[in-house]
Amino acid sequence: METALVLISGHAAESIILYNKAKIETGGVPVVRRWNQLTYQSKLFLSFLMLGIIPSIVIGTMAYLKSVDTLERRVSEDLRVIAGQLNEAIQRQVEDVDRFSTFPYFTPEILEILGEPYMPREQWSYREIETQRQFAKLLVTYPSISTTIQGILFFSDKGNVYGYRVSDRSSINETVSPVEEPWYRETQERGGGIAISGLRMERQFNSPPFNTITASRVLLNDDFSTAGVIAIDINPDFIQNIVRSFQLETMHVLVADEKGELIYSTQGTDNRQFLDAAAAQAEKLGATKGMITVPELSESHPAATGVYAYSDYLGWTTYLLIDRQELLGDVNVIRNFTIILVAVFTVLAAILSLLLARGLSKPIRRLISSMREVELGVFAPPTEPLAKGELGQLHLSYVTMVRRLDMLIQSIEEKERQKREAELYALRARIAPHFLYNTINSIRMLAVLQQSDAIAKLLLSLGKLLHANMKLDSELVPLSAELELLHHYVRLMELRYTNRFQVEWQIQEGTPDALVLPMILQPLMENAIFHGSLNKDGVLQIEVGATLVGDGTELVIWIEDNGQGIEAGRVAELNAETPKAALQERASIGMANVRDRIQLRFGLPYTLKVESEQGAGTRVTVNVPYQSPSGLDS
Repeated sequence: METALVLISGHAAESIILYNKAKIETGGVPVVRRWNQLTYQSKLFLSFLMLGIIPSIVIGTMAYLKSVDTLERRVSEDLRVIAGQLNEAIQRQVEDVDRFSTFPYFTPEILEILGEPYMPREQWSYREIETQRQFAKLLVTYPSISTTIQGILFFSDKGNVYGYRVSDRSSINETVSPVEEPWYRETQERGGGIAISGLRMERQFNSPPFNTITASRVLLNDDFSTAGVIAIDINPDFIQNIVRSFQLETMHVLVADEKGELIYSTQGTDNRQFLDAAAAQAEKLGATKGMITVPELSESHPAATGVYAYSDYLGWTTYLLIDRQELLGDVNVIRNFTIILVAVFTVLAAILSLLLARGLSKPIRRLISSMREVELGVFAPPTEPLAKGELGQLHLSYVTMVRRLDMLIQSIEEKERQKREAELYALRARIAPHFLYNTINSIRMLAVLQQSDAIAKLLLSLGKLLHANMKLDSELVPLSAELELLHHYVRLMELRYTNRFQVEWQIQEGTPDALVLPMILQPLMENAIFHGSLNKDGVLQIEVGATLVGDGTELVIWIEDNGQGIEAGRVAELNAETPKAALQERASIGMANVRDRIQLRFGLPYTLKVESEQGAGTRVTVNVPYQSPSGLDS
């Protein structure tokens, strides 16, 4: 199938060059990556180009191949009939000669002459010369029966040779002996059956040698002894006459004998190579007839398609071939028409793809240009009119997104401004605790001067708490400092809840040096005193403990009381990651704050856990990783 060359200019040519360059450079392996690197317009162009070319090529190729197949089948059927008829005509002509070869059996005089003893020509007497004349008279009438006979020869078993040449009445050349010739040996092997030679050169007459086909058989006497051999020379031109009668001017006819030697050809040039190619195709099929295709061998022997037919009687094979160019002349019109269609569709596809690609890529390029401006901080959507369809929706969504981004950035800037103002406000608010802390120290000094030790201790504890509150933003503090702060808080609570609770300290040796978050125990102690003492008869017992677990890698701190306890549903809510809105009271907020600070600082599984039973007290446990001041410094 031929292909059309289409010249495309502009962006189309550039796209094709890019595509071919990518294919050549990559060797066909990373083609997908190269394809992804092409522009959208180039991809669209190549896609439309392929959609225009491939269907045309496929449809044209299928139509062409179907037409060729149909034509070859029809021609094959016709040629098989013609080849069979041609083979039968040749066979009938040779069969006539075969029947002529039996006429000596109906002419006893011939067999008698063949039985006479051999005598050299120089010793002939009148009797031998008269015998030759009589034999010639007997032979004259037979060649006139068939115009294909060139001559008749008799080779007696005694060594005599008798013959008759139709064209020039030439005498016999007795110096030539046929005994060593293949056709003669084959005749002897047949033992009375007909033997048909291939094309051979006859030299038995005293005239120039001539091409002939010899039909010969052994003649037998009445007692089945060998009388001699009859050989009838057939003019090979009879095949040409038969071929002409079939009017096969446009076909190439080859006739080969059983040895594969060429007997007849419609072409005058050397057909040996062409015949060998046809015979090889026929041998592959292994049948007496069939269809063959001979490839182009030379300018004088172009590719041909045809049939062959084998004759069991003659042993000959007839090849009937037709030039494929002539055979497919009409079909090639379809091929040429397909090429024109491919070229037209290619040009139309290129033009259409360029128009569509330009119409689709133009709004996309505007969006890309606007995106680059957005990357630089200019939130200005494109002002061009909206396109229709999906690109219009994309354009509208992009404009909406840019405006929302502009609004969000302005909102973030406003929040940052408010945040800076809040930080300044918080900085000013921290002045009040400093002023209160200094004032309390002044009052405590006055209580000391007036020897009011109890008031001085209380003011000292209150000052410590205020000082700790001022250090709430510290990273980590020793557990000993946190426990000291808790002691001061308990002292203040004893002023409020006189003889209502009692604290027991179970601090394992080595734990005070551990680093913990500041102000994580005070909210837990406050909950234990406030909630545990409600409806409690007698003194509330509170235990504060700290120990190391997990081979000293984890610090566990607990505050346990024997108060009224907490309901199971409320315990589950207190242990939840996010307390419900109904629990947003001081107790739950304090424990949630401690849990959040622990998890933000150390992560899971470190957290705060509440355990309680109704009427059996409450235990709040805090677990954090063990960190020593020396380990943190290193």
